[in-house]
Amino acid sequence: MIRTFLALELPQHIRSQLVLQQFLMPVKRKLPPENFHITLVFLGESTHEQLDALDQALMRLDCPPVEIALQGLGLFGKGKAHNLHAVVAPDPALMALQDKLVRLARAVGFAPEKRRFAPHVTLAYLRPGTFEQGELEQAVALSGGFRTDPVTVNEVALVRSHLRADGAVYDVLERYPLSPGARALNW
Repeated sequence: MIRTFLALELPQHIRSQLVLQQFLMPVKRKLPPENFHITLVFLGESTHEQLDALDQALMRLDCPPVEIALQGLGLFGKGKAHNLHAVVAPDPALMALQDKLVRLARAVGFAPEKRRFAPHVTLAYLRPGTFEQGELEQAVALSGGFRTDPVTVNEVALVRSHLRADGAVYDVLERYPLSPGARALNW
């Protein structure tokens, strides 16, 4: 079994801006910049057969490119935060892509999570006792002016997640252009 998800990768200049935002936050367990991404569909533990079927379906993917921009930071967790993240600006094309990928994953035998999609880039996972809630909330509020220029994303990545004691390590198994016209012919 392979732990996988579908994601949008971020260009280096966006990752660099996120590292600066991390530096300004009073938290300890910050993600390394190579782990920054936007998860579209968490697939979970996957068999080789499921991944083969998904690969075939993703090779036929036909969606317009999406523009992503980040706007401010946020926290997930009721009462006590457990995730510090950059917020992805609302975009109908991004939501349509995510919905299409969920339907595609279900069609080939996956059971994606049913919670509402809230596009974000995780910057840190927060453990109780390692941060002060009020101080973090104030830092997040002060980051409200953080914005990135929009970038166009033309492909989705199938990513493997290796869970380790010191955090997850991700590697891209394959990248799929969003439009068949963007595929290069390999003769």
